[in-house]
Amino acid sequence: MKTRLFMTMAAATLILAGCSNDENETVNNGPVELRLTSGVTVQQARAYTATQSTSISEGEVVSVWVDDAGTTATPLYQAIQLTATNNNGFTGDDMYFPATGNNIDIYAIHGNFSTPFSKNDAFPTDAVDYEVKANQSSATNYTNSDLLYAYEKNVARKGNPTKKELTFYHMLSKLELAIKIGKGAPELAVSDAVKLGGVMLSGKFTPSTSATMSNQSERAGMLDTATSATSGEMTLGQATCSDFTESDVFYNEAILVPQDMIGKKLTFTLKDGGTLTYTIPAFESKSDATFESGKKYLYHITINLTGLTVTSKIEDWTPVAAVSGDAEM
Repeated sequence: MKTRLFMTMAAATLILAGCSNDENETVNNGPVELRLTSGVTVQQARAYTATQSTSISEGEVVSVWVDDAGTTATPLYQAIQLTATNNNGFTGDDMYFPATGNNIDIYAIHGNFSTPFSKNDAFPTDAVDYEVKANQSSATNYTNSDLLYAYEKNVARKGNPTKKELTFYHMLSKLELAIKIGKGAPELAVSDAVKLGGVMLSGKFTPSTSATMSNQSERAGMLDTATSATSGEMTLGQATCSDFTESDVFYNEAILVPQDMIGKKLTFTLKDGGTLTYTIPAFESKSDATFESGKKYLYHITINLTGLTVTSKIEDWTPVAAVSGDAEM
């Protein structure tokens, strides 16, 4: 199942003299308030619950644009900053449907941009630069790095209140790394033990207002290589699990810029100073190892004193393929 984020927009009208309060009545003019909330619609079947897979984490900021959907597409609100709360809601400025009675177009973006959006910024029609954090051992750096986009056009006021789901898609790639301690019971270093070397950390995003968002290739078409791309070493989380059964597995998560991963190295530093390395190969079903937009790549790595045992698979963030491999000291 495609992993999506859902936001439900509830429109609650102000009570005007002579206006009906019937919830089923269509409202023909304003002011009608927009209230955005996020809701989890996909339940995890296993003990591990992915971060920000189906709802936006508390404290994360979403930039929202609302246009009058009339022939001139007049901007009503530009880059309104909404902050996610811990009860699937948001705090921020109030927004209303236009008094014209027209429908509205809504666009919403979350990401770590080189120049963050500020209130009243126009909707970006050209590419904007984004980055992912080099240190993703913390949940905050992970959620900050997640590039999310949603839009919905020609939203009508229907009833009072009006409700509308806005579906967000993950635009970048995701690595989920599960680590199990194996033969010889090796110990990882106390901190910064897991590294992923030589990865791109930046890119360009041009939000489309006409792409079919459910089409992965059309979403990927919004991404491009940064003019001055940065690359480097990424620090990952190093939490371990007792085994890889669904009830016990735990994943260290990281957001990656979509890119060719052949030859990239995962390095595990041990407490005694030794290291174990896994070099990412081509996928079994492909000649490359390109991490694609909106997909997640799961790696199960067992650390043995004699080396590593690795299995991995790819999912749409819908299962696609599986690969496996071994690495030695």
